[in-house]
Amino acid sequence: MGRVTGSNPVSRTMIILGIETSCDETALALIETRIQNNTFECRVISSLINSQAELHSPYGGVFPTLAKREHEKNLPLLLEKILEIATKNKLKIDSVAVTQGPGLEPALWTGITFATELSKKWNVPLIPVNHMEGHIIGSLLESDKPDGKWQKLKTLPLPAITLLISGGHTELVKIDHNQKNNPSTLASAVSPIGYFKYTIIGQTKDDAVGEAFDKVARLIGLKYPGGPRLAKLANEAREQNIQSMVKLPRPMIMNKDLNFSFSGLKTAVLYAIRDAEKDNLFNETYKKGLAREFEDSIAETLELKLRKAIDLINAKSMIIGGGVSANLVLRERFNKISEEYGIPIYLPSQHISGDNALMIALTGAINNPQSKENIKAQGTKRLGAN
Repeated sequence: MGRVTGSNPVSRTMIILGIETSCDETALALIETRIQNNTFECRVISSLINSQAELHSPYGGVFPTLAKREHEKNLPLLLEKILEIATKNKLKIDSVAVTQGPGLEPALWTGITFATELSKKWNVPLIPVNHMEGHIIGSLLESDKPDGKWQKLKTLPLPAITLLISGGHTELVKIDHNQKNNPSTLASAVSPIGYFKYTIIGQTKDDAVGEAFDKVARLIGLKYPGGPRLAKLANEAREQNIQSMVKLPRPMIMNKDLNFSFSGLKTAVLYAIRDAEKDNLFNETYKKGLAREFEDSIAETLELKLRKAIDLINAKSMIIGGGVSANLVLRERFNKISEEYGIPIYLPSQHISGDNALMIALTGAINNPQSKENIKAQGTKRLGAN
């Protein structure tokens, strides 16, 4: 293991290398973890991300073969930087955590192959990590700063509702104790390490919300990645008090279930643009108003479904994860929901909201069998602080 921090109640520390290549970000991160006073703690040593967004921009989206090639080029370069930091701090890597999915297959396998080779070379465990669980766990991190300071993860009152909104996913996930592994003596407000029970209670039937943002941005004439550019255009419309000339649907809000559908919304935007072009109305003012209306449609739909989910499971807390969680309009709405219901909300930092290896390393550490043995030896299974 990494190094000894002392006798009980402090466990040996563990050094985890995280690797993320699920889409168009090549990312590596290094963290150190320990169990102190019956509580899981970690410190961020380094978190590096190499974005390929500009390279994929001419294609209007991520081109898998190009993403694979760039991952193959960038992984050794980022590893060299990570190892320099590890050597400087006299740290020995104990485990390698890697995104196993979901994601683009060529991109994923590049990272998995790279991680497997390192695991064999260093003779350390290889920990597969679900990318979406990474977004959940990452939102519980107090700070993403690589300052080496020890920190506890945020305590998560259960049951919790998670809204995952990214380029590939839109999901509502219930988080609860796994009763099979969770002693009844545990405080109900504190989750045990590695023993979350996840239940998807709502998901998109077609396009993910991030995908819808990018596709609509492209229809309007914005470059990839279109989501942030569309949000910027919508913000300009609000500042200039520009209203949309069309009213877009709020998809599936009348349905009793918690599922989503955004393909019809995208089609409505397409028809609106065609009509505007036919009437010679498709100018910058029209684009801004349409961007605002689209963002409002997304925000209202997500808000309504999230409220239904909170009521359904009687949620005691809420987590928002995924790249679209960086959207400021959505964050404002989600914070208002938190205030109205009187439950805590956990929003990821800007760094954690996108694809990154820090959340992969952290999730790998939590799910690492050696970590669980440490916790068992300490007589606790707590994730957050009391």
